[in-house]
Amino acid sequence: MSDPTQTTLGALNGTDVHLRHVCKAREVTDQVGPRRFLHAGPPIAFTDIPGPMRGAIIAGLLLEREAASAAEAEAIVDRGEVSIGPCHDANAVGAMAGIITPNTPVVVAETTGGIQTFSPLNEGVDGAMRYGSYDEVTLARLRWLGDVLAPALDEALHRVDPLDLLALVAEGLRRGDDCHNRLVATGAALLVTLTPGLLRTSLDREDIAKVVAFMAGNGHFALPFAISAAKAVTLAAGGIPGSPIVTAMASNGREFGIRVSGLGDRWFTVPAPIGDPVLLEGATLDDVTPTMGDSMISETAGFGAFAMTAAPAIMSFVGGDMARAHEITRRMRAVCAGTSGRLLIPGEDFRGTPLGIDVHRVRATGIEPVINNGLAHREPGRGRAGAGITPIPVEPFAAASRALEEAGPERIGPDGPERIGAAGERGPRA
Repeated sequence: MSDPTQTTLGALNGTDVHLRHVCKAREVTDQVGPRRFLHAGPPIAFTDIPGPMRGAIIAGLLLEREAASAAEAEAIVDRGEVSIGPCHDANAVGAMAGIITPNTPVVVAETTGGIQTFSPLNEGVDGAMRYGSYDEVTLARLRWLGDVLAPALDEALHRVDPLDLLALVAEGLRRGDDCHNRLVATGAALLVTLTPGLLRTSLDREDIAKVVAFMAGNGHFALPFAISAAKAVTLAAGGIPGSPIVTAMASNGREFGIRVSGLGDRWFTVPAPIGDPVLLEGATLDDVTPTMGDSMISETAGFGAFAMTAAPAIMSFVGGDMARAHEITRRMRAVCAGTSGRLLIPGEDFRGTPLGIDVHRVRATGIEPVINNGLAHREPGRGRAGAGITPIPVEPFAAASRALEEAGPERIGPDGPERIGAAGERGPRA
């Protein structure tokens, strides 16, 4: 009988993921359509959406030309005429509000087994749809990303060698990134890789210059490439009966939820935490939306806060020093079932990052898994309010651990363990 934990770790460690396309979301999924969008985190009632998500939906309506003005878009939202569903249910991940509409430009990753995942292109840290901005500057940038930059990158990537996204993350860790909140080196490596292809495209020199300048000037440009890859490997590791390994962590600004390999698509949730963030000048805790976004798939796949010792510069952004970074990584090893074979930390003699959050270990030790994350202002369009290292309460991990115990031994079929389908029934919340 195979060990479900080791089977899951094998998938996390051994699944190859390549960049497949850069396109609009409607070209890769049928789960978006007119007034039908995706959002970050576990399912949420439309009446409960936080301010940044409301603003992002308004931006989405304007982007799709479902409304001619912000006032008209707000009226559509107030009448409840938009349907939303989790990005995770569409094999997607979205930073912050995570709103994905048909014309949202996205990065598409694919495993060698054919699993496709996607995430919106990063707009930068100024006004952005993911923070709930819907002004003309934000919309013009989104349209340029979808109409110029995305086709340029899509053409470019087909004129260079296949881009291994996990190798890109591994290189980022070697160069001082954590690949969640610091991606400066990862973005530089991405730019160097794609520029020869860009120069071979049909774009004129001015458009190429604008594309290169945008990529070079956006320190978080590589984030969707990293988290699309993370989503792909965690999907490959999902659905293994009996496995206690976490395959998703996400938050919608109201609830933080996890999914576990051995429990299919069931969410285990807790009220979204805030942690103890480093706030921007002038911001207070009252201004902060509780943790929101899908980008903590980074930690789920073994980087981000789990690789803090690889990224000394991130500590000034999220708070603390290298002693704290070492303590965080050490504690995360205690709740993980294994170690990455390809995501290595130079400052730890190239030891692999902690990999595979084990809900039984979290329950037994009481150690809270952590993420490092940006935090949005409560008011739509106000942008980032701060960033920090956020501990996640033990409760959803403990609830998942108990649910696995209640489920009993894994099911064994004639060809080994029977995988739980990726689109399995969602159970009740813990």
